[in-house]
Amino acid sequence: MQRQLAARLEALVEQPSKATFLAARDVVLREVAAPIAAGKIAELDLLLEQEDYQTLLDQLNALPPSKVLSPRVHFLAAEAADALGNSADTEVERCLFVITLRGLLATGDGTQANPYIVCHTSDEHDILDALGREFSRQAMVDFGGRVCDVLRCADGREVWFDVTEVIKPPRLRSKRRRLHRRRRLRPSRTTGQACRS
Repeated sequence: MQRQLAARLEALVEQPSKATFLAARDVVLREVAAPIAAGKIAELDLLLEQEDYQTLLDQLNALPPSKVLSPRVHFLAAEAADALGNSADTEVERCLFVITLRGLLATGDGTQANPYIVCHTSDEHDILDALGREFSRQAMVDFGGRVCDVLRCADGREVWFDVTEVIKPPRLRSKRRRLHRRRRLRPSRTTGQACRS
């Protein structure tokens, strides 16, 4: 898995797109027991709030491989590295934050006909942050044989997310193929542009 995932991630870094993001996501979801739970992300957010940067980095390092596709994980890693004065890691994590977010945003447009396709349920709130929308409430619906989370925003708009593969038990995923308090996802000094390789 490591070699295959590394190749998919390299393609994603070179060209963040729907195809490259989903190719990396497929490798992760085929092998990982379960994506990172929203509760775990909340614990990590709390460590950042408490300024316990080293513990935060240690816990980020212990996450399953799907962490590489989570903008939130890269945001947290960038903030912790910056606080600890590690400028090289800070810039790498900020770059990966932008790349994974671009990949996620390329998977759809958030409509019922073309929902965003996520790797973790926490990705839904990362996307809302990027769109500048404020979460109001959530519903899960079955639509055309797919399971979607529908997030209603404070302005009344709905944003749709396909979570079919994320919520499916790992055994079924492999057989087939083979709330909430958050800091805004804006690492300081992030330009929003992908880094140069």
